[in-house]
Amino acid sequence: MEEAQLAYFLDRYSRMTDEELSYLLVTRGDSLSEEAGHALRTVLGSRDPGRFQNELKATTADVGAQVQYADEEIRKKKRTARHTRTAIRFASLALLVIGLFTLLLGRTEGGVALCVAAVAIFLYFEFDRLIRRFIAALFDPNSR
Repeated sequence: MEEAQLAYFLDRYSRMTDEELSYLLVTRGDSLSEEAGHALRTVLGSRDPGRFQNELKATTADVGAQVQYADEEIRKKKRTARHTRTAIRFASLALLVIGLFTLLLGRTEGGVALCVAAVAIFLYFEFDRLIRRFIAALFDPNSR
């Protein structure tokens, strides 16, 4: 153990409030260096255990609520993206049907333009989605 780092962490942790120490323990307690862990144990040994335990429970509940909120936001974002893709697919399909109906009526320029536009819109958004998924998979193998 390096004495300079231990002294640094002891000084830093001794100035922290119980709330800050509990947040540090909850969020980064398992990834502290040896010096930081020893300094944290030393500082916590000098604090009131009952009060710190209550603060630790409150911090754990707060961090848990933040995680649940973030998970809910991710679910909302995915659901919105899925609904948007569905709407774009239906709009492209409707445009294609209108274009085909126009072709059946004999106006070839307008019908062809509508059909091409429908296919182009559909392909643009599908390729965009596939490219984004491919790039995400390159950096995060667990992404779907």
